[in-house]
Amino acid sequence: MDSELCENARWLIGAAANGLGAREGPGISEVLERLAAQDLSVAAFREPSPTSLPVLDHLPQCLGEAMLLDANLAAAIAAVEDGLQWRQSAAYSDSLLGEGFTANYGWAEIIGPHGFFPGDDFLLGLLMLGPGRHYRDHYHPAPELYWPLTSASLWSRDSGPFVEWPQGGTIWHPPLTVHATRTGETPLLAVWSWTRDTATPARLT
Repeated sequence: MDSELCENARWLIGAAANGLGAREGPGISEVLERLAAQDLSVAAFREPSPTSLPVLDHLPQCLGEAMLLDANLAAAIAAVEDGLQWRQSAAYSDSLLGEGFTANYGWAEIIGPHGFFPGDDFLLGLLMLGPGRHYRDHYHPAPELYWPLTSASLWSRDSGPFVEWPQGGTIWHPPLTVHATRTGETPLLAVWSWTRDTATPARLT
C-alpha cells in the first residue's frame, strides 16, 4: 500500500469536508452526514489505476484559481493528482455533445468504486470541463451537490436559463432534476458528490 497516497487522499477528503462545512446551502448537510458514515480507514484504502485525459491540460490553471478560494483543498488535490483515475461516460460522444467535448471533459472519484475508498452508496469526486463547453441537459436518480472551485461557470435547472455561479458557491440537484452546465473562457474544476442511488448513471435528455 502507498501510505503517502492514503494519507493524501484522507487529507483531500478532510479538506473538502471542512470547506463544505464552512458554507451554507441545500444539500450540504446531507453530503456531510453521508461522508461521515464512510469507512476511511487505512484498511479500506485502495490504490486506483491512475488514468489521464486531455482535459487535464487545464488542471494547472484550475488549481491556480482554486488556490485563491481554498489553498488547503487545492494543495490536497495536487498531492493526489498522479493517483486519480480520470474517466468519461461511455454514453457521451462528440456527436451528442459537440465537437471537442470528449477532449474537454472528465471526472474522477475520490470515494467510490474507482476511488481511493470504496464508499457505501456514496460518491465524492472531481469534475473538469474545458472552456467553451456545454454539458447539456441530463438527469440521474442520485441527489447531487456541485462545489465549483473556479469562477464563471453557468448552470441551468429544468431547462431554464443559464445562471453564472460564483466561485465557491454550491449547487444542489434533487433526484431526477434535469440540469446542465456551460463554461466560457475559464475551465471548470468542481468537487461533486452523489449521496445515494449511485448505481444508475446520468442520462442525457
